Amino acid sequence: MLTFTDKEEYDFDKCFIDADSMLYRIAYTVSSDAQAQSTFDLALKAVMRDTNSVKGYVAVKGKGNFRYDIVDDYKATRSKQDMDPKVKERLDSLYQYCWDTGCVASDGCEADDVVSIWATEAEAEGSSFVIAHVDKDIDMVPGWHYNFNKNKLYLTDKDAGHYLLCKQLLTGDASDNIQGLKGVGPKTAEKILKGVEPDKMLDAVRSTWREKHPRDWKEKLEVCFNLIYMRRSFDDLRHMTIEEVYGEGNLR
Repeated sequence: MLTFTDKEEYDFDKCFIDADSMLYRIAYTVSSDAQAQSTFDLALKAVMRDTNSVKGYVAVKGKGNFRYDIVDDYKATRSKQDMDPKVKERLDSLYQYCWDTGCVASDGCEADDVVSIWATEAEAEGSSFVIAHVDKDIDMVPGWHYNFNKNKLYLTDKDAGHYLLCKQLLTGDASDNIQGLKGVGPKTAEKILKGVEPDKMLDAVRSTWREKHPRDWKEKLEVCFNLIYMRRSFDDLRHMTIEEVYGEGNLR
């Protein structure tokens, strides 16, 4: 489950920050490069303070994304309206500032993949961590999360993360042009998964896809999975099968 709590009760060894949304918000709301840089630095300090974290790691957009090798129309439904030239120039300058000051460019993937991988590595080594972001996709990654827009700290356990992944495998994500099942929105997906044990949820997802697309369900589902699933290793920035990730027994 997703458990919300009082953030003052916790502290963390590491804070993994997906900063892309910060940069866009700042670029639209300030009037100079110097102000943008100062605002960004203050925002990072606020996240570190509010999460009681010892060390911070910041991921931002880089070059390329393996998902475009899977489907070339990934995120094609994003608004094509031109950004105000001054805002675009400020955003580009802010990204350059990030790269120059030690933020990690998510080359070959997305910033949310990078924080997901960092979280997986931290869990393996026994470090306490929190992921700071505003992206619902990252909620599938087990662990502590901090929404810096809402100032909310919450815990996603493994079952909740798996449920959120399976739900998105049914609905897709229109904002990123990820095709789910026609006519299956969040409410329908919740009904499909209601009462299903976590280790049987992928079976329910497969069965629903097979029913809706009897001839090519596996290929369509696999595309959806690859576009949605947050990677857990830098070796996984590629097309993967569901069985490769979860095994035939739907291991989580």
